[in-house]
Amino acid sequence: MTRLWLVRLGKNGEREAASLNDNMLRIGFGLTEDISHLKDREALIGKMAQLFPNDKLNKHRNFAAQINQFINVAETGDLVVTPFKTTGTVGIARLAGPYTTGAGGEALRPVQWLKIDLPRDSFKQDLLYSFGAFMTVCEISRNNALRRVQAVLETGRDPGDGALFSAASNTSLAKPPADEETTEAADQPINLEQLARDQIERRIASIFTGHDFTRLVAAILSAQGYQTRVSPPGADAGVDIVAGNGPLGLDAPRVVAQVKSGNVTVDQPTLQGLIGSIQDTHADHGLVVSWGGFTSSVRRRTNELFFRVRLWGREELVDNLLLVYDRLPEDIRAELPLRRTWTLVLDDDGEVDA
Repeated sequence: MTRLWLVRLGKNGEREAASLNDNMLRIGFGLTEDISHLKDREALIGKMAQLFPNDKLNKHRNFAAQINQFINVAETGDLVVTPFKTTGTVGIARLAGPYTTGAGGEALRPVQWLKIDLPRDSFKQDLLYSFGAFMTVCEISRNNALRRVQAVLETGRDPGDGALFSAASNTSLAKPPADEETTEAADQPINLEQLARDQIERRIASIFTGHDFTRLVAAILSAQGYQTRVSPPGADAGVDIVAGNGPLGLDAPRVVAQVKSGNVTVDQPTLQGLIGSIQDTHADHGLVVSWGGFTSSVRRRTNELFFRVRLWGREELVDNLLLVYDRLPEDIRAELPLRRTWTLVLDDDGEVDA
């Protein structure tokens, strides 16, 4: 029976690039040697005690449970969901082989990446809730999660949990019997910050569409201190916003912006068009804002164009919006009402971050 697993690639996404490049999931946990002889969680608890002698037994058990799922329980052919920290997107992969050991002794699982750039709003909130579990490795089995992830692979949309599936199909895809070797994502503490960001993104996507999305970007730039001019709706010759400093907006840095709402993915020709607009308008810099993200060829040019062009996907847009939210116009804040909330910080294993 195919199962669905959540696997994170580093607290800050530090293992994401390598895993995408060589098609190998890697989970860390301080492993530096082959542990194929450790066949269950109990055997791995002793290994964790050896690696982390100053930690409590509960942490040894927590780590051992996650590693055991990764190397012993998850089977070739199972699906894996990976929320990417570095891009704000979600990847889906299929396990392509058993546990193996990397050159430095790290635990690896070969995968076939099926999708690496799914927007988070491809999934409904209950699945995003499970994706936000504070665990490096755990199972996602509730709410028809497997079938819904398969549907996203096929159609790009999460059909949700409900009447879509007949009783017969639900029976064939019922979650595996509970056992002590697996940890369910829905039972774990979740990343409340990411949950809040998901809700903010959904609100932006539903309210600020088309020209209103350009209006939101212009409001953020104005709150950052720019004088802005927004092109009227319709053909804009590649220029949606011009912005500059000083009382008249004539002072440097002068910025020309191209804004894409909806599911449009910015490609190389669009980027080249913006670079041309920088020259045509005598601007100093360019800004491309794309709610639907960027192709990999565009993202690869981030460093090359660092001093000329900025790329804002939804992650960067929300970051910049939150920084200036209190200075946004009242009508924007009325359409996107937010309130700052304090919460205890947990690490990726559900422990209090010391």
